Amino acid sequence: MKQLSIPTRHVSSIHMILRPNIRTYLVALGFVVAILSGTALARGPAASRGDSLQTQLEKILTSHGQPKARVGGRVVELPSGKVLFDLDGERPMVPASNMKLIIMCAALDALGKDYQYKTTLATRGNDLVVIGAGDPTLGDERIAEIQGKPITEVFRTWAAKLKAAGITQIKGNLVIDDSLFDRQWVHPSWPPPQFQAWYEAPIGGLNFASNCLDVRVQPTKKGQPPEVSFVPPNAMFAVNNKSVTGAKSTVSASRTREGDTIVVSGVVSRESKLGPITVRDPGLYFGHVLKTVLAANGIRVEGKVVRNSGRLDPAKLPGDCKLIDTYRAPITWALARCGKQSLGMMAEAIIKLLGSKTSGVGSWDSGRAAVKAFLKKAGVPADQVTIDDGSGLSRNNRLSPAATTMVLHHMFNSPGGQFEALLDCLSHAGIDGTLEKRMKFPETKGRVFAKTGYIDGVRTLAGYVQTKSGNWVAFAFYYNQAGSTKPLTNLQDQACRVLATHAD
Repeated sequence: MKQLSIPTRHVSSIHMILRPNIRTYLVALGFVVAILSGTALARGPAASRGDSLQTQLEKILTSHGQPKARVGGRVVELPSGKVLFDLDGERPMVPASNMKLIIMCAALDALGKDYQYKTTLATRGNDLVVIGAGDPTLGDERIAEIQGKPITEVFRTWAAKLKAAGITQIKGNLVIDDSLFDRQWVHPSWPPPQFQAWYEAPIGGLNFASNCLDVRVQPTKKGQPPEVSFVPPNAMFAVNNKSVTGAKSTVSASRTREGDTIVVSGVVSRESKLGPITVRDPGLYFGHVLKTVLAANGIRVEGKVVRNSGRLDPAKLPGDCKLIDTYRAPITWALARCGKQSLGMMAEAIIKLLGSKTSGVGSWDSGRAAVKAFLKKAGVPADQVTIDDGSGLSRNNRLSPAATTMVLHHMFNSPGGQFEALLDCLSHAGIDGTLEKRMKFPETKGRVFAKTGYIDGVRTLAGYVQTKSGNWVAFAFYYNQAGSTKPLTNLQDQACRVLATHAD
């Protein structure tokens, strides 16, 4: 039996950063759980304690009362991999955000839990150069908030390091090198009308603030245009201010799909923040925000923000380059934002990173190939998985519950603390992330570690449960083609409750 012991560095860098004001649960043999008061979920359909685990779970999961809904499930014992429950488990289904779980596992397997993104700042002649590493956590609002720093803290640090090197003026351009990833920033399978929504944020070799910006409006005199500003400040976007100051607020902000102009319209009665709105070009956005922050901190860039025409290797900078700084960020930050808050752009950046390690350039095509290689290593049959994107937003993804539990089984038996790192990056039932308000009853709180998934008609849940005897199981409960998905969460939670109380 494997004991769960989360290393202290993971507690500080992941759990406390991404879930403020909660007590970290350190667990040893038998699993110590703090039982806090909470509202228990309604009981599921009656299942006799004398029933087998197969019968109990099948009664619960099939009691949805929706004739068109499809359900699939699989539970395996760990570390053996013995199948304890199966309900059409080998049928490929739309996984929604459970695709993120596969990407997280592939990343830990290929890169390891100690992998770090390294974003490089250097001078080259009269230019200032930034070489991207595909880091999606730069300027992340949640991480910055918990650290008590502004989202532009890294850029402010760079300004200080430039000054320390005797540089207060860049006579040339600010050059961005985001060539680690391709320039297909938006996935072709994502819903086109939703391009401004945060969950369709573009993905590049340089990213900042989830590749979104907010628009702040401040009323002035009645009938006059309000003041409009951007968060973070930058000169990349222009404003078409069609709004007026008035008594009732109806203000909105939008941009055209291929444009960098924000249109603000309606009535502004109070200070408001609109957004987040996705940006068009993540690399140029990164560069313009950096240029603005440098200027605010005494470093003037006289030239423009431009994209590098070639490719620079940060490990072998040419002779005319002088290294200023290398900013490092642990991949576990991205994994935790992906697993706990289900932030899609983190998963997309990770799948492209995996592709870059095998083909040199990160893309959805190269990323898919890398993930398929991992799935083969984990013993997953090729006909049980179809990978389209990394986040699960695409409806072209397919993943069987059996394939999911094979991956979870593989990670449980992986060496080097990969299982513990994965566990810490998943939502903890009744405690944090997308499971914060679910499964608060004593049997499951703090004992279920899982990834949720939801798009229209789809509700999925997969992860690990530690049983009352301290043993572990991996599970996947998937629903597709549902008319109403919200009630299905209760059935998934009741199934996890059965697993938590299961007598091994």
